[in-house]
Formats: sequence, structure tokens, C-alpha cells
Amino acid sequence: MEALTETVMEELIKKIIKVDKEARNRTRNSQQKLADCKIRIEERTKEIEQQYEQSVQEIIELTTEEEKEKIAALKADIDNKYAAANKSLDSAFALNKDKWVEELVKRTVS
Repeated sequence: MEALTETVMEELIKKIIKVDKEARNRTRNSQQKLADCKIRIEERTKEIEQQYEQSVQEIIELTTEEEKEKIAALKADIDNKYAAANKSLDSAFALNKDKWVEELVKRTVS
């Protein structure tokens, strides 16, 4: 009877050790899967951040280009207005130069 109990105890201990090893293996596998998931999440996060930064950079470049075009158009408009005003002044000066000189001399001498 004692030998039978000893055999049963040995079998029970072997099963407990086997179950413990299996539990440790499952725990180790789960921990490895968790570590792998964390790594994949970090990689995906970096990928998303890079995509976002690239999108923002493209928007900035597009906006900068649009602003440059607006500034160039505004400058061209101002240059045209300046040229027209300068031409108008040159024409007025050419037409009225002698009259203006006479008027200045008259006002200065009198």
C-alpha cells in the first residue's frame, strides 16, 4: 500500500512539475508576445509620426509656395503702379517744366 501511495505521489509530483513547466513556457511565450507587440506599436507609432511630419512639411511647402506667388503678384502690381506714376510725373514735368520754373522764379524774386 505504501509503495502504491509512493507511486501515486511520484506521478502526482511529475504531473505538477509538467504543468509548472507548461505554465512557465506559456508565461514566457506571453511575455515575448507582449514584448513583440510593444516593439511593433513603437515602430508603427514612429511610422505614423513620420507620415504626419511629411504631410505637415508638404503643407508648409505648398503654403510657402502659394505665399511666394501672392507676394510676387503683389510686387508686380506695385511695380506697375510705380512705373505708371513715374511715367505720369515725367510727362507732367515735361509738359510743365518751363511754366513751373517761371512760377518759381516769379515767387522767389517777388
